[in-house]
Amino acid sequence: MSSSSRYEEIVALSPQGSVFATKWWLDAVAPGMWKANVVEDGNLCAAWPTVVKRNHWGDIHVGAPLTPFLGPLLPSIEAGKRRWTIAEQCFELLLEKFGSYAHLEARCHPSFTYWTPLSWHGFTQTTRYTWRLDDLSDLSAVESALRPNIRGDIRKACKQGITVSEGTKSDFFGLHSGSSEARYQLVETTQNAINAVDGPAEEHGARCVLIARGQDGSPHAAGYFVWDHSSMYYLVGASDTQLRSSGATSLLLWEAVKFAAERGLSFDFEGSMIRNIERFFRAFGGYPAPFSVVRSTPSSGVRAERSIKRILRGVKRY
Repeated sequence: MSSSSRYEEIVALSPQGSVFATKWWLDAVAPGMWKANVVEDGNLCAAWPTVVKRNHWGDIHVGAPLTPFLGPLLPSIEAGKRRWTIAEQCFELLLEKFGSYAHLEARCHPSFTYWTPLSWHGFTQTTRYTWRLDDLSDLSAVESALRPNIRGDIRKACKQGITVSEGTKSDFFGLHSGSSEARYQLVETTQNAINAVDGPAEEHGARCVLIARGQDGSPHAAGYFVWDHSSMYYLVGASDTQLRSSGATSLLLWEAVKFAAERGLSFDFEGSMIRNIERFFRAFGGYPAPFSVVRSTPSSGVRAERSIKRILRGVKRY
């Protein structure tokens, strides 16, 4: 079996495998820059895909653009006393595979819950959250769990004749370029990544663009969604700030949830630590699924550079 086929097999079988770890996704968003870092030892097989950047301090291993989760892909292990021992063995093999590096950082999939062996090698960990709706088998129960403000927004949007339908990448870009969400994203970088991944995602039947339009056809809100075998992800959103009170974004996301339910998928809002966005996602019910950001920076030069950047970002706020 080729190394490429082996990697795809790991992605398919690992609990941490997702659309964001597939070869076609990473080839699109980080062409020629990512490494699979596959390790094997007997029946043990794991991987830790990273994007590799090199500078004068050494190799910098980071995540990929437009890729919320990318970290260790461990084998599926039945619960038992050897489960964590096998995970530890995988980490030892993976870190040996990396060898020396200046910095290694990963936003791990929510199913990655055991990082203790990494701490023994000097890694630190930060917990973040993404809001998820796992069970969409009973949409009436999901709807009843919506907060009153979301249900009110949906009713308001429907009364105004706003409808949600599939659109194109160009439709999305037209709204995203001037949206309020652009304050929290590098618009050009995001759109370049969407341009790169859109074709492959469409070929794999793994994406859709939903647009909420008024009766006059004007776009109020838009969302770019991708999915894998188990989950649908709200990857990037956009809205017209002048039409924010129409309730279109709530309607759009509710239609996206129904879209996921029709396909037997869970729904991942793809999280946010920004207060008003987190509150909005929370109002759809669901639960906050924790995920780990792990990092290790052996290089004192990289540590110094990162400290300076943090200081400069703090100065810009004042």
